[in-house]
Amino acid sequence: MRVFMALLLLLAPCTAVAGEGHGGGQTKHKSGSFFMITADKLFSIEMELEGDALKEGENKAEIVIHDKNDKDVKGASITLTPWMPGMGHGVPEVPVVKEEEGFFGSRYHVENLMISMGGHWEILVEVEKDGVKDGAVFDFPDVGGKGMSGMKHEKVKAPADLDLATARLSEKKMFSVSYTSDPPSPPMNRIHTWNLTVTTPSGEPVTGAMVMVSGDMPEHGHGLPTEPEVTDETAPGVYLVEGMKFSMPGWWVVNFLVKSGGREDSVTFNLRLK
Repeated sequence: MRVFMALLLLLAPCTAVAGEGHGGGQTKHKSGSFFMITADKLFSIEMELEGDALKEGENKAEIVIHDKNDKDVKGASITLTPWMPGMGHGVPEVPVVKEEEGFFGSRYHVENLMISMGGHWEILVEVEKDGVKDGAVFDFPDVGGKGMSGMKHEKVKAPADLDLATARLSEKKMFSVSYTSDPPSPPMNRIHTWNLTVTTPSGEPVTGAMVMVSGDMPEHGHGLPTEPEVTDETAPGVYLVEGMKFSMPGWWVVNFLVKSGGREDSVTFNLRLK
């Protein structure tokens, strides 16, 4: 982590804008690509993103590396590190880079470039060739997120008496709802499942309900990095929630909307992850 932060200080980021070239011997070759000169001017890095923009979720890219004489660089080691400067975290997934030599020279294909949420992102691209290493930071100030169906969130400070109960009545007291996590303590940066139990206030199972899931990190103003959903009713009134994931420590809320027999009510659970 300290090494990455030192590199960010060393490599002053420039906004990665498609269509901008840089002067000198290193030039931009493709319209619509993102282009940077590395910190010590040893290489130029030209990156084409699938869909022409960085997005939340998995991204793919193609990178072309040229030396300071604008010659194609083959056989280099390329690493990409996504980083969210405002949040102080990256992602657990490691981008995969494979070199492919074609008619126009070497191209480095990037897969599994994961962006966990919308917001301001930087991607550090490091190039190593024959023992020489240099890099550049591509800046993406406004990556559009899709968490909570693309809703924007107002930032809210956590209350001092935050209720962390795992069982509670729904807002209109139509249902009694509780959850357990698998594993028992919800992990960070790992997809896992929840079991949601829905009963009447008197304890009778509510079967065949429609249950919708959403989540939020109120202090940071963003939603879940995934879109969890109920996939099965494993026992009367017990619903399997798949795709749960929390991307960082702090206060999270998870909301469930329950519809059954003409009744509709919602319930919210608080979590504080460390």
